[in-house]
Amino acid sequence: MTEPRRHKRTPSRTVVAFSVSYQKESLLARGMGLEHLKELVSRLARPMVSEGLSVAYAGHWRVTEDNFTHLLLQLISAEQDDTSDDPEQNPDAARTVAPLINHLAWPHYLTVTPRIEAEAINSCRIVRVTQEQAGIADVCPDGEAFSGSDRAVFNAAATLSAMRRFQTEGMSLDVVPGERTEDVPPLAARILIGGKVSGSSGFAPGILEEAVLMLERGTPLYVLGGFGGVAGELAQLFLGSVPPPDITVDRLESGIPALTRLRQLAEARGLPPGCRATADLIESLRQKASAVAGGAVSLASAMNTGLGDADLRALMTTGDVDKAVRLVLSGLRALGLLVDPT
Repeated sequence: MTEPRRHKRTPSRTVVAFSVSYQKESLLARGMGLEHLKELVSRLARPMVSEGLSVAYAGHWRVTEDNFTHLLLQLISAEQDDTSDDPEQNPDAARTVAPLINHLAWPHYLTVTPRIEAEAINSCRIVRVTQEQAGIADVCPDGEAFSGSDRAVFNAAATLSAMRRFQTEGMSLDVVPGERTEDVPPLAARILIGGKVSGSSGFAPGILEEAVLMLERGTPLYVLGGFGGVAGELAQLFLGSVPPPDITVDRLESGIPALTRLRQLAEARGLPPGCRATADLIESLRQKASAVAGGAVSLASAMNTGLGDADLRALMTTGDVDKAVRLVLSGLRALGLLVDPT
């Protein structure tokens, strides 16, 4: 007789975030496609979900082939179903699988209808970050959100920046205003994969800003550079590639015209508290990389992944899904965030 599977899940306040976006050309140049990226994310997330960790992903809800929000929700739902095979013996089992934490900034959360949220209520916790929480004084009405006006564009970028900061540092939500609050824990680690160099709606490409926030806090940062995108450029920068990647304001603005507009709006309006200009983020990133290059800080200390120097360099350069999964999980286990299977 086969012994029933034993689950090690314990509800956890440990949150690991994924920062991932599909860069078709970058992957094709490496002989890979979207299916490789989906396999990578699934194989990384599954053991985390299985052991009760919370997975965070600040992704949209549009129905597209490269929507990783839906991929993670499917994985979590399947894991919840697996824990509730015998509801009479273990009626609360499904609740031991932590739901996806989906951080959404204004105005992006406006597109999530009550029906969508209700359908995902057991597998997802949506955390809305408002303009007011971002410290914006001149609040834009929701009816103007997608108008393309200066106020809408500027407020959306500032709220997006605040969302990334709150996701990294944790935040408190008023569940029942004045009566009950809920704490959303800070990140215990972040995994960077891909990342769009163009098309950003914030003051910097998302993965770049998220990397800066993690590096400044010293929170474990897994940069999977071998799959291209912004993560690939960050890996090159910290590994001292020659020539170094062109991570500059001029280069970013040439690829993201909206950044020029945002810079001009910021100069005219001033930035809300905690919101940072593109140049400031890039300067912080370069200082961190220079400290590694100059020997003041080791690469292993800067990334704090639980991996030794050789394994960390391998992780930051490999395009092999098996190797990347093995190294990330090994680092998480070394940090005590995952249980060592041995």
